[in-house]
Amino acid sequence: MSGKWIASYRLQLHAGFPLAQAQQVLPYLADLGISHVYLSPCLQAVPGSQHGYDVTDPTRISDDLGGEPAWASFVDCARSHGLRILLDIVPNHMSASEHNPWWDHVLAHGPFSEFAEYFDFRIRPHRPFRVHLCSLARPYGAAIEAGELTIELAHGRPRVRHYENSWPLGPVSWGKLLSAASPLAEDANCCFGELERLQITEEPDAKDRMAYARYAARAGEILADALEQGQLQEAVNRTRGDKELVNAVLERQFYRLHGWKLAGELGNYRRFFDIGTLSGIRMELPAVFGATHARIEAMIARDEIDGLRVDHPDGLREPLEYFKRLRASLPKGRIYVEKILENDERLKDDWPIDGSVGYEFLAKVNRLWMDDKRTDVLTATYSDFTGHPVNFAALVREKKRAIVESTFCADHDQLSETALEIARAEWQTRDLSPRQLREALARLIVALPVYRTYRTLNTLHDDDKRTMTEAVQSARIGSPEIDAAALDFLAALFTKSRLSEAEADFVAKWQQLTPAVMAKGVEDTTFYCFDRLVSCNEVGSQASLIGISAGKFHEFCHSLSDRWPNNLLATSTHDNKRSEDVRTRISILSEIPERWAEGLHQWSTLNAPAWQNHAPDRHAEYLLYQTLIGAWPIDQERCWRYMLKACREAKINTSWHEPNTVYEESIRRFVDGVFQTPEFIASLERFVDPLILPGRINSLAQTLIKMVAPGVPDFYQGTELWDLSLVDPDNLRPVDFGLRAAFARRVPAMTAADAVAEWDSGLPKLWMTARVLAIRRERPEDFSDQSKYQPLIAQGTHLARLLAFRRGDNLIAVVPRFTMSLGGEWNDTRLPLPGGAWRNCFTDAVLQREVVPDALFNSFPVALLIREAA
Repeated sequence: MSGKWIASYRLQLHAGFPLAQAQQVLPYLADLGISHVYLSPCLQAVPGSQHGYDVTDPTRISDDLGGEPAWASFVDCARSHGLRILLDIVPNHMSASEHNPWWDHVLAHGPFSEFAEYFDFRIRPHRPFRVHLCSLARPYGAAIEAGELTIELAHGRPRVRHYENSWPLGPVSWGKLLSAASPLAEDANCCFGELERLQITEEPDAKDRMAYARYAARAGEILADALEQGQLQEAVNRTRGDKELVNAVLERQFYRLHGWKLAGELGNYRRFFDIGTLSGIRMELPAVFGATHARIEAMIARDEIDGLRVDHPDGLREPLEYFKRLRASLPKGRIYVEKILENDERLKDDWPIDGSVGYEFLAKVNRLWMDDKRTDVLTATYSDFTGHPVNFAALVREKKRAIVESTFCADHDQLSETALEIARAEWQTRDLSPRQLREALARLIVALPVYRTYRTLNTLHDDDKRTMTEAVQSARIGSPEIDAAALDFLAALFTKSRLSEAEADFVAKWQQLTPAVMAKGVEDTTFYCFDRLVSCNEVGSQASLIGISAGKFHEFCHSLSDRWPNNLLATSTHDNKRSEDVRTRISILSEIPERWAEGLHQWSTLNAPAWQNHAPDRHAEYLLYQTLIGAWPIDQERCWRYMLKACREAKINTSWHEPNTVYEESIRRFVDGVFQTPEFIASLERFVDPLILPGRINSLAQTLIKMVAPGVPDFYQGTELWDLSLVDPDNLRPVDFGLRAAFARRVPAMTAADAVAEWDSGLPKLWMTARVLAIRRERPEDFSDQSKYQPLIAQGTHLARLLAFRRGDNLIAVVPRFTMSLGGEWNDTRLPLPGGAWRNCFTDAVLQREVVPDALFNSFPVALLIREAA
């Protein structure tokens, strides 16, 4: 399906929007000018999955999406419309549930399962194989006492059920279960006795595996006979009410069930972040790569897909080796990685990929609409109103440390023990304090300024060495109580030019842990605690950074042009905290901080009765008002659902793990009261109304930049019109593609004046998008790798409010900034143009030499100039 990359368009597939419905959208996407349909994961996932990242069977297309016939039909339809496919894949983890036959098999047979090596278990040395599953609603003993663990039959095999969860009862336990109905025959006793002996084997060898297979097969015959004779059902019936029997059966499993609160302390398999129902897999093993990628390789062989988007590569043990294998499978297609880069971090030059999914572009272009000259006023307003700290770095350290000590306590403990073993192997470090070493390791995890490093047994990049050295130095600061020798040991270990096998294993596991700590500590906690200007709080962004100079933005785009000219350029994604249009409107508060402060205090007074004598939560109130400004008009229920999620993510007064229902009810009543206060609603609308047009201009400006800057513009479903969505699941609401298709059919005959006559519908955004994508298709050489990015500098009083750049010799993009505070008064501001005549493709105006903003934007708020032929 290989073809020119004009633009990608992300579709979120699920049972409510399967492949058949997505197929109906393809003619519209072709009309819009899209070249690549960017699909969320399509392989078999947990039934009812809303995202597809919980894969249960990587060998087939999801039944919820229509299965293999729907896939074949979708591919054919895409081809017929000249569209290609970019597919999202999930190499880091799989579903850890009964729906995953590989996982189920491991729970039933432990280390004797052929799939045991597939999953990233962290079984402690010199202990029998036991997987700790922390899924019970209450502690294990209480769950048994309450009768919440029940044994049942499913397809002739016994299982244990706890509400919606179910786990297999392995052959080792069948003897104990069957003996409840009638005494076992001597050969059956012998069979189950051998299985119980094998279960406590620490490291089974080939002889043990053969014995287990033989006895497990015999156990299966015994179970089948018992089922046929009714003895199995009788045995299951006898477990009801017999707590000791239930416990005895469960004690003979290769897993242990625990209350959910113990996940951070007892979990012994690598999870996707803190989600116990998603288990990390060992993609570094060729067998695992082969088994999980066979269906994807079949798509490649049939020329069905043009590219792959790799989800969460930072969770992989060896990302580089994975990318090499993937590149060997897809030599001509594109590979994009979901890599979150911190502010000045760059992708590794030796990765055989085509770029990232565009979070770093989003972070930079998002800050263009924030005026950093009044940050002190915003900071004072936030601090005075909420009483919250404004030291973002300290808050990040606090939240990351809390995550280490709770969510990832077991991982931290295991790493600390391993580090101690490595230290004791050398006489120079034998007497390091275990307590000091554990604390030093925690401080180092917290101090790491990036998601992870990428060192291997024999490879240490200079930037990784520099990052680790700086992290160690940061960990030392403010930690006089930490023995310097402990940090010296870690510094030496992480920056050694060559590692031993034990050291490499320790470093690899540490590198898999740090991204999870960063994601949960920053993205999913700090971003909900630090609300000074919430449009800053976006995946891949730093919430402490308000604004960016034109020079810095040009520097970033120039680096894309030089090194990653095919990078995806995103402005909204399924992972966003807020859609692009919500952010561009909220960012205007940076232009009017005094007015924002005045409105904030006025609204707090108006809405004081809505707290109904509860102690006000000023942090939640501050967030609510920004949310209303960004997403207005928003209905009461949507707003409440968002506030509930935000408050739980913040983990200040409530959380997902321990909901504080009293607090949450007070927030619910406050939100309800706010919506039922007419004076406030009227005041809010008066405040928001002047922000709507500048926010839309910002949205058009960043969309134009996205389509002209070096890279492939990426559109998230529905955002080609105004989209005021909040965080998932709000951004998964159905998209009205019929409306968009109708607009797209009108576009060819429309002028700029026609488009702006329908501002409220979002038509100007779709009209501009279709127009520029058509230019990308008609003039591929002007958007090629060879068409370099060149800044253009305005002159005059408001030069900083005009951002312009050139692509190659024939294109110039020009957009305004800070139009809210500008008020249309450009004064003597002007933009010198390169020689020749330039046609504005939105208005057909022809410009030469020097142009003033009024001439550029009098008919449409942004401009794309094309050099006229001589």
